[in-house]
Parts: sequence; structure tokens; C-alpha cells
Amino acid sequence: MSFSQLGICPEILEAIEVLGFETPSPIQQQAIPPALEGHDIVGLSHTGSGKTLAFSIPALENIDPNQRSVQVLCLAPTRELAVQICREVDKLALFLDGVSAVPIYGGASFAPQLAALRRGVQFVVGTPGRVIDLMEQGELPTEHITTLILDEADEMLDMGFQEDIDRVVSLLPAERQTLFFSATMSPAIRALINRLSDNPQEITIERPVLTVPTCEQSVYEVVFSSRIEVLSRLIEMGRMKRGLVFANTKRVVDDVVDGLLARGYSVDRLHGDMPQTLRERVMDSFRRGNLNVLVATDIAARGLDIDDVDIVVNFELPRDPEDYVHRIGRTARAGRKGKAVTFIGRRDFSLLARIERFIGTRMQHEKVMTAVQVEEARREALVDDILEQAAHATELPDELRDIDLPAEQLMAAMFNLLVAKGSCELQAIPEDRPSRYGKRDSNDSEPAPAAEKGNDWSSLQQSTTLFMNGGKLIGVRPKDVAGLFYNEGGAPKGTVGDIRIFLKHTLIEVSPEMAPQLLERLATCSICGYEVNVREDKKPEGDNRPAVHVRDRRSGGSSTYPGKSERGGRFERAERYNNNRQRERSDRNERKERGNRRDREDSPFFSRFTKKPRRS
Repeated sequence: MSFSQLGICPEILEAIEVLGFETPSPIQQQAIPPALEGHDIVGLSHTGSGKTLAFSIPALENIDPNQRSVQVLCLAPTRELAVQICREVDKLALFLDGVSAVPIYGGASFAPQLAALRRGVQFVVGTPGRVIDLMEQGELPTEHITTLILDEADEMLDMGFQEDIDRVVSLLPAERQTLFFSATMSPAIRALINRLSDNPQEITIERPVLTVPTCEQSVYEVVFSSRIEVLSRLIEMGRMKRGLVFANTKRVVDDVVDGLLARGYSVDRLHGDMPQTLRERVMDSFRRGNLNVLVATDIAARGLDIDDVDIVVNFELPRDPEDYVHRIGRTARAGRKGKAVTFIGRRDFSLLARIERFIGTRMQHEKVMTAVQVEEARREALVDDILEQAAHATELPDELRDIDLPAEQLMAAMFNLLVAKGSCELQAIPEDRPSRYGKRDSNDSEPAPAAEKGNDWSSLQQSTTLFMNGGKLIGVRPKDVAGLFYNEGGAPKGTVGDIRIFLKHTLIEVSPEMAPQLLERLATCSICGYEVNVREDKKPEGDNRPAVHVRDRRSGGSSTYPGKSERGGRFERAERYNNNRQRERSDRNERKERGNRRDREDSPFFSRFTKKPRRS
């Protein structure tokens, strides 16, 4: 089906052809014909499905160009989305003489918006708060409004605009057409539809695959303090020619921008505390390519329409899977390739799993690039730039003609100078430690051995005891320790023996030949969501007591505790310490009681009633 088959007027069809749209999307095919007939429409469709054209085309068709008054009112949740809708409407009205649109939103001066309204516009797109202000001041007349559009209605309700929407509707004529578009259908949305529309036609478009195949999604597991450095390494390796970075709060946005500016990168911010004029200036700079990186919050980034973003970085994982889809939807547009990188911490795995279930895609876990890899990438990029420039440069500069040096020596000096000038000093981060990469890669052919439960050490002749500073207080279980040593430490099957779990530490018996490798790979590692250290245990002399195995009912594994039959070791030392404390407490209480008794006996009041009378 083509747009010409939908009954659209020739002027709008010509504008659609100029814009390059060939075939209508499913929501446009189903919503435009009944809307042109005057029916109320409820369109349930995901973001990015072409809803703007679905409601803008019928609204423009119903406008009378000869009447210089507001005839269409569209409400949007954010000013960015309002500006974006207004921009699309102006493009569609390119060949409609006398038809114009204006965005109305808060956070900006009233003067230009009032001037536009007084000149006479037919299509107003605004946020509810500013629209109410202008209506109550009499600057936004409503008597000629014939079409009301609510875009992203679920977003407006989530942002607390329900009372504002009701107030706007109460000031509109009762006879009007309502076009209602939302991504979800909740009870609150259904109640709003029943109040605002009259027997609407409901159109539902099934959600397709939420992420496009041309968008490569990857995950870096890094601590929060390392993320600015990892972001810098992405820029240094040439992976962020034009990047969009998302954070959850304005404070984090400011911290990221300040950190990148200190490293000399071209970066700016976008969040709700900025004046609208400044936000528009930042967006223009980013569109023109004057900025390499833009750091923004989710609300500030609503309505961004930038086609050539090559990478989106989630500096923090969003709490809502829908926000993740909105974020990465800024890249890999119009068939282009793009990349989405997400930074996660050790507490983000459950949220990451929820997002993966929502989008139906597993993200690729990647290792943080090392300083050596970044330096190699820098040099390769510099060589490529030199070769590209050499293809156009034909003459030797006059300044170099009189230099009497071999060409190889001169080129080497120039190359080293360029490397030194273009290099940004890299900072050491915990992810650079070799122990962080003790995990077996996902593409290895041999699967990692399964964690052993209750493996008995008696089958091995010799052993080395390793100490780990984590125990029952953080929920460590035998299968957690075994899994850590087998999977991350790379220990062969059968080389891990008794696992003795105490309150704050754990002792692990391992094969002597595997001890050096385990100490290197697990020097700093994570277990049960906590960072721990593994080192060789300093075992006290005479600690040869038998072990007592205790079965763990929840996990099916077994914990091993030292027996009490012989003296020595950590367990006996703790027992002696507790006994001494209890003995000291008893002696202290006894001394206190003796002192109290002595004080009572010396008291005159006490002796008056207790001393026997002398005989005469």
C-alpha cells in the first residue's frame, strides 16, 4: 500500500514524497483513513512506529488555511518531544499555504510564543503546564479547536499530568475530534480514553522486535569509579566518533561531563536544570558535529532525532526496560550499523536479566580494553590517517626541504611526535588487574567443570590451605567457593578439597601445584556480590585436628568445621577468647557485688537495724 491510497490530499502527498517516505507503516495504514473520516482514534503502538505522521496528516487535512486561529492542539509530555512533533508538522505542511505550527512549552520565554500565537497559527504543540497558562491568560483561544491530539499519553500520566490534561480538556469545545496515542494500555489510560473520546476506533499494533539486528549490544562489568576511565578508552580507541551517553541523574551527568572535559574531550550535557535556550544550543552543536559526546538524562533526551549517532553508552543501567529501548534506539537508524554499550556493577545482574528478557536478546559480555590495547588502537588509527593524507599530499613542505636526514629517521620522529601529542594519559583501574580476567571465555571449546559439592580431601595426598576473607556473614556456601575456584580460577576437576566456612573467613584446601595459579587469578575476585581476596593461609602450628563435616540443607553442599578434640587453630583460639571474656565478666560482677555489700554494712542506717544490742 502507498500513501496515495489512503485518501491524502495532493499537497501533503507531495511533502511526503519530498521527505522520502515510500510506504506507510502499519499504524499509519490503519489510523489515517478513519481519522480522515472524523472518527476518534485510540492508537496503541510502540515508540518509533510512525505515530507522528499517523495523527499529523489527518489533523493537517482538517485545517482551514484561511482561518488564522488555533484549530489543532497536540499535548506532549516533554518540550523536546513537542519541538520534534512541531518540526515534523512543518515539513508535512511544506506545500500548504498559510498553515503553520508553533511549539509551546515551559522553561522558555513567553515572548516568542506569544508573538507566534498573535500572528496566527493553526497547529499548536505544547506541554500541559504552559498550555494551561496561556489558555487562562486568554492568549491561546480555544473556540476554533476541532482536533485534540494526545501523544505519549502513558508517559504524561506517569509524569503526573492527569489533572493538567483534565483542565485543558475542560477548556476545549465539546464538539471535537480526539486522536489518542499511547504505547501501553493501563486502567488509568482506559479511564482517560473513556472521559475524552466518543466511541473511538481502537487500533493496536503488535510490538515487533524491540532492537534492530544492526545494533550490536555489549556489556562491560566495571565498578562505578572506573566508568569515566573506560568511557575515555572507548573514545581513544575511535569507537565514539559521535556518541550519546545516558545517566540516571543530573548529578551523574555533571560528573561525567566534568571528568571528560578534564581529559580534553569535546563533550557537553543535557538535563532538566538547563534553560531551554541553552539546551537548544547544545543540541544544535551536537547535530553539526561540534561535539563528539553528549551526556544526557532520559527525560532530557526525549524526542531527540539524530540519525548519525554511532554509539550509545548506558553509563548507568536504567531501571525501566522501556527506557533502555528508548536509549539504544538513538543509534542504528535507517539501516545503519550502531553499537550500544552498557556499564554494569555487581548488583545489576538481576536488572540486566530483566532487560534481556524484555528485549528478547542476550547481550555480549566484553572485557574492558587494557591500556596496551588502547595504545595499539591509537597507533593504528594514526597510521590510517597518515595514509589517507598521503593520498592527497603531493609536494614536500618548504620547511622540510633543507633537512638533511634519512627519510626513515624523519618519518619515525614525526610519527613519535604525533603519538605523543595525540595521547591522553590513561589511569589505572581495578579492571586492569590480571585476576579480573581469570574467567573462561564464552567461546572456549571446553566447558568449565561444574562446581563440586562436599568434595572430600581424604582422596588427595598433599594439600595447600588458602585463606579467603569472606564467610557466613556474606552468605558464602560450599558450592559458591567451589564454583569460584573451578570456573574463575580455572582449577581442574578434583583439585579442590575441604572447604571450611567460618563466620568471617573461609579456608580452602587445594592441590599444591594449582595453588600459584589460583593465588594469581583470585587475588581479587567477587563472591556472593562481595569483593574478596584469596591468599595462602598462615596456619598455626599444631593445627592438625580432625575436621567435622556439616551438611548444608539448603544447597546440598557440606561445610567443614575443625573439631574440638585437640587444642590449637582459629576455632580453639576463638573459644579460649570467649571463655576468658566470660570469666572476666563473672569476676567483675563478683567484685562489684562485694563492694556494694561493704558499702551497705558501713552505712549507719544499715547498722541501726542489723547490729545486736549490747548486754547490760
